[in-house]
Amino acid sequence: MSWPFVAASPHATEDRHDRESVTAQPSKSRRGSLWAAAAVLLLIGGGTAIGFAVTANDPPPQPPASAASPSPTDVTATPPPSTPPVAAAQTTGPIMSAATPTQVSIPAIDVDSTLMELGLNADGTAEVPPLDPAAPAGWYRGSPTPGELGPSIVLGHVTSNTGPAIFYRLGDMRPGDEVTVARDDGTVAIFTVDAVEQYPKADFPTQKVYGNTDHAALRLITCGGVFDGAAGPHLDNIVVYASLTDGGQ
Repeated sequence: MSWPFVAASPHATEDRHDRESVTAQPSKSRRGSLWAAAAVLLLIGGGTAIGFAVTANDPPPQPPASAASPSPTDVTATPPPSTPPVAAAQTTGPIMSAATPTQVSIPAIDVDSTLMELGLNADGTAEVPPLDPAAPAGWYRGSPTPGELGPSIVLGHVTSNTGPAIFYRLGDMRPGDEVTVARDDGTVAIFTVDAVEQYPKADFPTQKVYGNTDHAALRLITCGGVFDGAAGPHLDNIVVYASLTDGGQ
């Protein structure tokens, strides 16, 4: 398995307790680190194999072509890299202040996982969860915390070193499914899935996935598609797009 971004930003390793609570827009440091991550797309995928297929002919569940529902909160497909911060008057839906995520629950695919924090390795590549089959999903701390304005990034393996991993069934998700994220301030952020999409790693839509949004968004990302042992692990990425619908708990 490979991940669709890495980051090499001085802001990405900021201590989480130094983050300002978000009101109208995400902090410049988090925006910078997330765009730095997007700018060096697939650096890990170019040389690191960190997942194994269950069998070459038995790929994990894949989303159907129709697993996307148009929504006024959908991310613009190709915003320019210079997309300005979203003004307060342009934001939609609930917005929460910053709080580190600790748990993610996805009833539709029987996922209930703690969340480890993922940062950067010494060489600037993104950290990934362990390959152990019991390994949790991970929140990339260079992105907004779930519930803040902007796309919060959660990564999980599709397969482990012995079989299915935490996000093996991510491709089974459908629009309308709920994702619940518990946070370390005692609050719970509830997201509703807008779309489930699959992309070739060679044509990953960086700006669509990581670009500014006018709402609190969540991205769940794993690998998918055909397993090609010669070219590397799975050839695609599966991305679940979700929007915050309840941030008052």
